[in-house]
Amino acid sequence: MLFGLFPRIHHDSGVRMVLIPVRHYPGRHCASTGIRDLVNFHRIGWSEAMCFGIGAGLGIWYLDLAGISPSRLIHVRSADIEEQFFRRIGHPFLWEVYEDPAQSERALCSCLDRGLPAILRTDIYHLPYYNSSTHFPGHVIVVWGYDSREKHFLVTDTEREDLIEVPFENMRRARYSTGGFFEMMGNMFAPETISQPVDLSAIISNAIAFNSRMILNNAHDFQGIAGLKKWQREVLNWGDLTDWQWTARFTYQVIERRGTGGGGFRPMYADFLAEAEEYVPKAASLGLAQQMVELGRAWHDLAMALKAASEEKTLDFSEVAQRLRIVTTKESAYHEDAVTLG
Repeated sequence: MLFGLFPRIHHDSGVRMVLIPVRHYPGRHCASTGIRDLVNFHRIGWSEAMCFGIGAGLGIWYLDLAGISPSRLIHVRSADIEEQFFRRIGHPFLWEVYEDPAQSERALCSCLDRGLPAILRTDIYHLPYYNSSTHFPGHVIVVWGYDSREKHFLVTDTEREDLIEVPFENMRRARYSTGGFFEMMGNMFAPETISQPVDLSAIISNAIAFNSRMILNNAHDFQGIAGLKKWQREVLNWGDLTDWQWTARFTYQVIERRGTGGGGFRPMYADFLAEAEEYVPKAASLGLAQQMVELGRAWHDLAMALKAASEEKTLDFSEVAQRLRIVTTKESAYHEDAVTLG
């Protein structure tokens, strides 16, 4: 959805109102939607799926969060999709961070004054339109303007169609959240320009292969296929967790509902692989897109088993364990094929 044709700036008696022309269409995931909106603003017409794939967005994490609930965290996206995306298309990337929230706010307003939209990392707990009782840091939004009289920013966010007002105070807290599993320091990225890369075929094939190498890498037992196998070994003992119902429910939400587009990002990655076939014919000959479609279904089935387990009063993770074995087998088979692209 496109809002406005020209930057609108009003400055009167110390009151400043800025709105950059907004290029936003509802998406499936926060980071890939934000990246897509940013590159579209800079006249590169890529889909969200293409941005997600170039950013090597797939991930698998199985984390033991002692003293935090949920006490086990499963995450199904890579940790650095923004850096991966911009580095791969040849654009320098670095999150701007600030010790002082007031300084960070001034820097953000300065970018908007110059007509540059910015992607931010936030915690949805502090974004009023989520009304969330759970911290979830790292959530990406795009800022397009602000109103110093009303003291709010104007943002777009994933599947929401319209501009959303976020009060200055809420934004400060959202950008400097100490809740959840990592802290943020006002992380912001607002590039002056973004240029279309020349050799998209090489970029795509390298991104696919890199993503699979990372998931096959067994250097750490909490990530990739090794993380899935660790989860398999432990899942039948999840009933020993004091918060087993919430852990199962939250895991279902992370896979199926919390900004993944369903199926743990795998259906969106399948769309990327289908687009990639035009640039990388070997991806088609290996049947990667169809494998990823089936993998998305397997993750969906796992999520639904977790949801069902969370709603039972008696402990039974046998169905979850069975679905997890299927996911592990399909993940391993896909990545062993995909890694041969580069």
